Amino acid sequence: MKRKIHIILAGLSLAAAVRAQDLEKSREMLSKWVETRKLISEEKQKWELEREMLGDRIELVRTERDSLSKKIHETQSLITDADRKREGLVKENDALKSASATLENRIASLERGVLDLLPTLPAPVQERIKPLSQRIPKTQETDLTLSERYQNVVGIINELNKGANEISVVSEVRELPGGSSVEVQTIYLGYACAYYCSNKGDIAGTGRPAPGGWTWTPDNAIAQQVADAISIFKNEKVAEFVPLPVSIDKPQDES
Repeated sequence: MKRKIHIILAGLSLAAAVRAQDLEKSREMLSKWVETRKLISEEKQKWELEREMLGDRIELVRTERDSLSKKIHETQSLITDADRKREGLVKENDALKSASATLENRIASLERGVLDLLPTLPAPVQERIKPLSQRIPKTQETDLTLSERYQNVVGIINELNKGANEISVVSEVRELPGGSSVEVQTIYLGYACAYYCSNKGDIAGTGRPAPGGWTWTPDNAIAQQVADAISIFKNEKVAEFVPLPVSIDKPQDES
């Protein structure tokens, strides 16, 4: 009987030991399970946080992308506008170059015309416009701008317009046919003709403009009339009618 009881007690002890081991294993497994759940929870929280951060980054990148796309579109529009403006400026520049070349040819022609006209002008007029006529370039190389050249020619033309209606008297030295010279008073009637006579009233003549300069023709017979005309102009004599010879050229197509 005692032996049976010992066997039963041994079996109970063994069962208790087994249960204790199972309980320890269960406790250990439960602890690991809790630890695993804890790690899973932490990883999940970490993932949620990282997902939010990643979402924010994606949204930021998307915003930057949209902003960059808008800027690219605006830049392309600006480039297109700039290209159109550049094309317009190129065309305008070409037009200005063409106009400038035309103006330069015209001013060069005007300047040549003025230079050709200078010898045909009366001496007083030539002297008056000398500061302007000396500025006319004799060659194509010049430091003057087109504006300055046009202003110069316009200034000369204005002076010529004034002189065309003027009567002037100047003292000059006139060469005589024999080679000698004499001081005379010359009265210029605009640019059409002139008359001169010596101070003694014994030498006189007429003058007319020519391409190379004025042509002077002696005519002592008109000395008194010329002297009277000069005295009247200077208010040294009462005004009266003074007849003076006038020569009018025939048109070139007339015989």
